[in-house]
Amino acid sequence: MNGGSATAPLARAAGLRLDGEPRFAWRGVMLDVARRFRPIAELERFVELLAAHGLNVLQLHLTDDQGWRFEVRAYPRLTEVGGRRSQSQLGHGPRSTLDGVPHAGSYTQHELRGLVRFAAERGIRIVPEIDVPGHAQAILAAYPEFGVGGADAVRARVAEPWTRYGISDEVLSVEEATLEFVGTVFDELCEVFDAEFIGIGGDEARKRLWREDPRTQELMAERGLASEDELQSWFLQQIADRLRARGRRVVGWDEMLEGRDPAPDAVVASWRGPVGAELGARLGHEVVLCPDLWTYLDYRQSDAAEEPIPVGTVLSIEDVATFDPVPSDAPEWYAERIAGVQANVWTEHLDTRERLDYAVFPRLGAFAEVAWNGGPLDWASFEERLPAYLGWLDEQAVDYRPMAGPRPDQQRPGVPGVPRDRADRLAELARLTANL
Repeated sequence: MNGGSATAPLARAAGLRLDGEPRFAWRGVMLDVARRFRPIAELERFVELLAAHGLNVLQLHLTDDQGWRFEVRAYPRLTEVGGRRSQSQLGHGPRSTLDGVPHAGSYTQHELRGLVRFAAERGIRIVPEIDVPGHAQAILAAYPEFGVGGADAVRARVAEPWTRYGISDEVLSVEEATLEFVGTVFDELCEVFDAEFIGIGGDEARKRLWREDPRTQELMAERGLASEDELQSWFLQQIADRLRARGRRVVGWDEMLEGRDPAPDAVVASWRGPVGAELGARLGHEVVLCPDLWTYLDYRQSDAAEEPIPVGTVLSIEDVATFDPVPSDAPEWYAERIAGVQANVWTEHLDTRERLDYAVFPRLGAFAEVAWNGGPLDWASFEERLPAYLGWLDEQAVDYRPMAGPRPDQQRPGVPGVPRDRADRLAELARLTANL
């Protein structure tokens, strides 16, 4: 299959049971192209594969600490400087190293307009995401004047987009000039993407620099904000209001609800299990469920030593099949707020198309059935249909993970990871939920 072709959409993937009307209006996949840039032709191929699975949303994570991929004509250094880094982290955790290989790439607005058209012809709407106010190191490498403490202080901390992975302390300042910069970026984003929904991030914004900066504290006092969490909500509210004036609604990760509610019409993408989902539903938001324990397709697929760069909890295809977005005993106030489900694919360790294929398939087949039918699968039935589905993936030249485990060429011996225990993660989520 030629991913850059203008051919008709692929026929529905063989072996999948996607009958009748879909349960959820939002059946999506989030793809991180900030950590690892993927060319337009590969994105077109990915769009066709999503369409063949009955999915209808592709959220593009276009910016992060490690790279900025969207051309902003008013601020060209975002891609010229923020779109390239000198090397990347190899592996995960304290034993990780750096690979010494430069990584660069960005999309022109013309290319992205073409991708939007290509996707629309295949029933896929593209939701772009610019992540603020955290995950900002690529921004600040290009325009240090928008960081905390002033340009000179930022230059001393930030030399280039982050070559490491994790959560950086860098965060945007809350000066009016920074808000106008961010507003201009989103204005240009709206000119390229016609989706009703625009992703604004709002996740994992560390607040230490805000807390320690006298100027930020002065601005908080002027605005009547009692905490840094409220400051983040205020910041996101300014963006949401600007986008609403353009007829758009924001999508944000569930951390955006910490502090004040930034936008009554926002869609909450809840990645922390019930934490954001329950809070968002109680506040009247539509919620897209993307809990990491069931939908993070970059997580390791078994606890075998052969799995490449083991991160996260084990998430086998059988585990994906058990995902129950809206259990039968869920209260009505909760069930009626669930707009859909989404699988998330973070790409720190997925540095080639083949490694992306390995992580996503065949688990996406199980997710697609859950998204379409609304509940966990009958595993015996799905297992009977798996050979037909794997055969279809072979026909599409998808380099998926074999059911028996990774082939030798799919392994990464000697590259460290940090696996997590599922029980530990469940206990962590329970503690967070108890604090709602």
